[in-house]
Amino acid sequence: MLKRKVAIGLSLAMTIMMLAGCSGGETKTETTAAGTTAAQTEAAKTEAAQTEAPKGEDVTITYISSTIIESPEGDFEQQCIDEFNALDNGIHVEVEGLSANDLMKKYITLATSDTMPDFFMADLKDGMTIIDMGLAAEVAPILGQDYIDGFAGSELSTVTLDGAVYGLPWFANASGILYRKDIFDEKGIKIPSTWEELVDAAKALTVDGNYGITLVGTNNGSGAGRFQYVIRNFGVNEFTQDSDGKWVTDIGSQKYIDALRAYTDLDVTHHVCPPGVIETDYPTAVSLFSSGKAAMLITGSNAIGAITNQVPELKGKLGSFPIPGVERSVNTPGGFGFFISPGEHEKESAEFIKFMLDKKNALAFSQLTGRLPTRTETLEDYSIKEMPELEGFLKAKETVYEMPSIPGYSEVNDVHGQAYQSVFTGEATPEEAAAKAQKRAEEICASANEG
Repeated sequence: MLKRKVAIGLSLAMTIMMLAGCSGGETKTETTAAGTTAAQTEAAKTEAAQTEAPKGEDVTITYISSTIIESPEGDFEQQCIDEFNALDNGIHVEVEGLSANDLMKKYITLATSDTMPDFFMADLKDGMTIIDMGLAAEVAPILGQDYIDGFAGSELSTVTLDGAVYGLPWFANASGILYRKDIFDEKGIKIPSTWEELVDAAKALTVDGNYGITLVGTNNGSGAGRFQYVIRNFGVNEFTQDSDGKWVTDIGSQKYIDALRAYTDLDVTHHVCPPGVIETDYPTAVSLFSSGKAAMLITGSNAIGAITNQVPELKGKLGSFPIPGVERSVNTPGGFGFFISPGEHEKESAEFIKFMLDKKNALAFSQLTGRLPTRTETLEDYSIKEMPELEGFLKAKETVYEMPSIPGYSEVNDVHGQAYQSVFTGEATPEEAAAKAQKRAEEICASANEG
């Protein structure tokens, strides 16, 4: 718009000059001491005025977010958007809210019709799918390599391909188990360090209509993500590349079967979960935990904000510990990030993203929600390290499980979801469910190897 206005202004100026030249009149000029005529000076002023951006005409950039419809994240994010829009910097952000579990479906639809927003939020584990679809611009040319180097290394792994970075992590979620310190203290339960101790603690806490642990058993990203925390600690590598660079999978292996059995046994055999596990989505699990109906929750650190927002008096009564290792003890890096659509508003989108990732805003967001910052300067701030609710998550974060960069990785959510749900309902044994999961995982490998 600005270029068009400048072009129109210059065209008008040239027209006026041509008309003046054809009038036959005589123009007087006065030369200044610097040798510049008064007419030249006035013309320069006119040209400068014409090239200034018109006041009040902002560039509007569009954005899709899942946190904007969550609590307490949404209020904070909207406040940041309002503050940014009030900066009078020529950029105006318009946001659309969408459930986190529906983001990728939406982007596939928008990409097909070539109507992607200027920038968007997505689960970092979907980073390779987004890159493979060509939906994200490389960010170093937009923001500079120095800015990219300010992120913690592990946070960039899922958005990096062949050394190029295509996403900007907003917040990270370390995997772990959140527990009610008040209930543990009342029952005299010690912090579990093995899977067997976890089961024993859950049994001891399952009394008087209350339960030891709640699982997110729905077949979606929320459920599959928490199941993945467990299988990886049982030694399962979902997708890896062999010596020939071909993708292979551990899904369906004996390790996978053992993890699937241990996970589903919490409900099927030990009965330490509230009833209706396959209908228990993330908000329901948070409510069960917040109300004291369940004393433990396998989750990421993001649950802290949701819980303390529901029940403020639980602040100071929550603790966390790493998910007990079986074959190994690893943390699943998770979280969400920003992706910039290739196009005319890359720099404007980057300006807003930098505003959200500013240390002041990032610290306030982490303290409010429990979501971990992604930039080194913020992550190392004392206020983050002193939050007792984050102790176990920060400890877990020391051992990182490298997420596979296989195209089509987002499909694995349904692979896992169908596996654990079929065992929870008794439709399949762990062995049968694992065999079906293996077949689908091998199809993902075959597709990636062909591509």
